[in-house]
Amino acid sequence: MTGEAARILSHVPNSGIVQMPGRRFPGIVMQGDTLSNVFDAVVFALDDAKARRDEDAYYELLMFAETLQGQLQHYEQTLSRISMPLPYTRSINERLISDKYEDA
Repeated sequence: MTGEAARILSHVPNSGIVQMPGRRFPGIVMQGDTLSNVFDAVVFALDDAKARRDEDAYYELLMFAETLQGQLQHYEQTLSRISMPLPYTRSINERLISDKYEDA
């Protein structure tokens, strides 16, 4: 942990607006289980784009899914480091995505 403090500007269930130290603009904090659900929804849309052979949509969704995947990997590593359980059942490492457009 860094010991830095973030300012909570606003919060609603499952998310909040937080100003990180040294940042000009605040960010949005999303609960880990919500982020996991968003990832799963994007993967569903990715699979649909692949099935429809919509290459443009597929690669846009793949880029989005890879970003979320990276965030979830960092989230899980952080929770592991502080011995905290995941708030969802399947680790991101069991759901890794990669470019499989040509496999259809």
